[in-house]
Amino acid sequence: MRLTENAAYLASLERSIRKCDLNFLSGRTLLVAGASGMLGSCVVDLIALWNRSQDRPCHIVAVSRNADRLRERFQTYLGCSWFSEVRQDIALTPQGFPDAVDYIVHAASDADPVSMGRYPADILLANVIGTRNLLDYGLAHEMRRFLFVSSGEVYGQPDTAMLDFTEDYCGPLDLNNPRSCYPEGKRAGEVLCQCYMSQHGANVVVVRPCHLFGPTQTPHDSRAASDFMRRAAAKHDIVLKSPGQLRRSQCYVIDAAKALLKVLRDGEAGAAYNIADRQYQMTVRQLATEAARAGGCKVVFETPTDAEVTTYSRARHMVLDAAKLKALGWRAERRTRSAIQETVGILREIQSS
Repeated sequence: MRLTENAAYLASLERSIRKCDLNFLSGRTLLVAGASGMLGSCVVDLIALWNRSQDRPCHIVAVSRNADRLRERFQTYLGCSWFSEVRQDIALTPQGFPDAVDYIVHAASDADPVSMGRYPADILLANVIGTRNLLDYGLAHEMRRFLFVSSGEVYGQPDTAMLDFTEDYCGPLDLNNPRSCYPEGKRAGEVLCQCYMSQHGANVVVVRPCHLFGPTQTPHDSRAASDFMRRAAAKHDIVLKSPGQLRRSQCYVIDAAKALLKVLRDGEAGAAYNIADRQYQMTVRQLATEAARAGGCKVVFETPTDAEVTTYSRARHMVLDAAKLKALGWRAERRTRSAIQETVGILREIQSS
């Protein structure tokens, strides 16, 4: 069974669509870079489902550097007139993009710890050179708005008096650690967006998602939440290689996709918006415990290797304040069962089919 054929996933998307005003996308062209990733693919799925009831659907251009993953992930849409796929590393000169584009969502960057350890230069370039390439393309092809998917990791370490990160904070990062390729790349990408707005008149907005989880996770995503959900779905013990005391914000990917589209439509030009759901603010250990409960397994502890330790974030408190996003009218869905239970259930159905 493909994810796009799963009844529970489709029902969850449908509930979100009923609470989204997507009419601004009618007859428009939306390019999603990083379309095969966790958040990008969910945005594509949400709009694709909306398209099926529209007389003037949104033309989705799904961009990924992995052609096989792109075609496998979106097999359901390949015959649709409103869907196009483009294999492209955005750090290279764009090729095969449409002659005109209305909206661009830049979500193309590896974000998992293993990739940060193996490909730090590639991650940095995707967020700097890739952002420049997409902005240049958009400005040359009638772009209405550019949305940059940044990260809550841009905040770095909080000061001693801070409880939750607000959009105006900027804390220290270790520039001697290659692991900083991701947060520093996101910071540089955000600044580049601001420069293009100031110098070239680009209409840009930024979202800073917290740690996301959901059934759109990729098979090899090494982030903790994805590993927990994958193991829980398979009824394997969840392995923690730390005490798991880091408290952080989490958000279900479908709610995050809905937030992204809300900002694309209503966000103030030049502004950044945190994406986080208080319902899933918890420690890493609590998240593991909730996933284990949903999957009918248990949490066990192991000592990490030296190589694994180098990929860990240095932050100890990563809680995002989403008041600014809520002021736009966004709210996370309240479900009859938790999003963690929904994720594990969907993944288990797909794995067993």
